[in-house]
Amino acid sequence: MKFFSNMRKGRPGGISGFTLIEVLVYAVIFAVSAVFLVGILTAVTRTQLSQSSINEVNQQLSFVANTVQRYVRDASLVENDAGVSSSTLVLRMASSTQDPTRIYSSSSVLYLEEGASVPIALTSDRVTVSNFSIKKLQNPGGFAVVQLDVTIEYNTTNPQLEASRTWRSAVSRISAATFDYSVVPGSNDLYDLGNASYKWKDAYFSGGVGIGVTSIPSGYQLIVSADDIALRGAAKGVVLKSSGGLCFRIGVTNSGAIATTSVSCP
Repeated sequence: MKFFSNMRKGRPGGISGFTLIEVLVYAVIFAVSAVFLVGILTAVTRTQLSQSSINEVNQQLSFVANTVQRYVRDASLVENDAGVSSSTLVLRMASSTQDPTRIYSSSSVLYLEEGASVPIALTSDRVTVSNFSIKKLQNPGGFAVVQLDVTIEYNTTNPQLEASRTWRSAVSRISAATFDYSVVPGSNDLYDLGNASYKWKDAYFSGGVGIGVTSIPSGYQLIVSADDIALRGAAKGVVLKSSGGLCFRIGVTNSGAIATTSVSCP
């Protein structure tokens, strides 16, 4: 009876504990489970680190894109040559503290330089700017368009953490036509200021000249209207040079007679 009692306890002869075969089976199961768990943990960690590098690249690329778009749209003039690719974007701004504004790449870092201010980095040392290319495109009848191509990569030597993103876009300048820089045509003797269908109404110049206005504004000495050329002041007139090299001012008397006065040639 004692023997069967011991058998009911699970071990012949009443010996408690695990057999060698059971220990080996448990060890194999634990080893296989550990391998799977380590593999899962490694994959999760690798995915997390890879996603972290992708997020860093996306965040910095988004910041660069928004910054470039904002400055281009607020600019009074895109100074880059039309149709020529460049690694530096030059913008003329209405504010004297921002004029000119340059956005450029140097040593794999993108910089923003406003006027005489010290350049500030738009990207951190966590990423590298492998490409920054801009091209101004002329848009007849509208503002200039800036074509941008930016590539940012995660700064790492670990192949598993490599991440790269490229942003390509075209941004149109939408600032109102208030110029703070010389208005220079893209080609010599080719473009007009207005045309037969779309004319500028009036023109005022600091030299005291008004074109297209109906009366001489205060401080202006010469007006060119649709019908006449008018001069302000009795001592004013048209100066012509004779074939002999002498200059005469042509004026008018109170009776309407033409009078000439010898003057120094301008």
